[in-house]
Amino acid sequence: MNAILRPLVTALEELGLAEFLAGFSADSVDLADWARAVDLLDGELRTTAGFLLLGRPAKVDGLPTAVAAALPRLQEYGVALQRDNEAQLVDVSLFRAQGVWLFAEPPSIFQVRHYFGPDSLALARRISYRPDSRVLDLCAGPGFQGLIAAQLGARATLVELLDDVARVAALNAELNGVADRIEVLAGDLYAPLASDGRPFDRVVANIPFLPTPTPPGQEAAEQGGEDGFSVGRRVLEGLPRQLAPHGTAHLTALLFQAGDELLMAKELRDWAETHGCALAVSLTDEMAVDPGSDLVQTAVSDLLDADPGADAQALSSEVAEMFARRGATRARLSYLRIDHGVSGFRILDHTER
Repeated sequence: MNAILRPLVTALEELGLAEFLAGFSADSVDLADWARAVDLLDGELRTTAGFLLLGRPAKVDGLPTAVAAALPRLQEYGVALQRDNEAQLVDVSLFRAQGVWLFAEPPSIFQVRHYFGPDSLALARRISYRPDSRVLDLCAGPGFQGLIAAQLGARATLVELLDDVARVAALNAELNGVADRIEVLAGDLYAPLASDGRPFDRVVANIPFLPTPTPPGQEAAEQGGEDGFSVGRRVLEGLPRQLAPHGTAHLTALLFQAGDELLMAKELRDWAETHGCALAVSLTDEMAVDPGSDLVQTAVSDLLDADPGADAQALSSEVAEMFARRGATRARLSYLRIDHGVSGFRILDHTER
């Protein structure tokens, strides 16, 4: 661990910040919950929690010595600003989950670049790692999946499309003392990987799955496309070359249903049969797809970020109609497990328990 960041982590644990965060639900990434609890604190813990968790400005001379000493390093990575005696984080908060300290952004109706949410945690719970195994974390964001792998002794390659987000992943590796077991690459999915590299024992991808009204084949690299699985298809396309024999891949996805029928079932089954893999789909949270639904409004918010002058009501209708054309009556947050070298296809619906 970097000599500057080692005392930072030690100071945060001694100050009680790790214990404070442990008091929240394991799936909590809710800044409103944090804010209510932070305001009940006092002294350095309140100042530090407000600064690192809530993004509140802080006087540098009012922060613990180790936190103040780390500010130049945080500025190098682009997550903090300091002007005279005042400092503030930029775009990120500091999380702690499954023993990992993580600079990231929580879910929002606004565009998020350094994403960390309940699906990140749920995905991590589904994966096991062996020491010295080789792990590929695609769409790595701030690096949560790869960091867990590295803490368990694996060697992880993290690939993130956006340069500045890849830098935050490198910061998080340094913060957690695992930079010697992590390689961070900036680029689109498999493109930055060496063409003659060894395949990976684990491939993990928390893909961007927000549906976008973009014609098939015209999506940007980070867009989910009309059914939200554009990036997922590209992950599956390259997976057989990158996944070792008897290796396992794990993906998040947003999959549509028509009644109880999974609309992508045949496509996924055919892919598994063609490539000699077993594929299991776990269906979890249900989401409505009508114009006023959270899913549609989140998609609209993302579109408005790109075109602030657009008509929000017209966009809501457009997105809802896009779902209707596909026959979708609801969407499901889903997790895909792919085992190389065995066969089979199954759907597990966790709402039927």
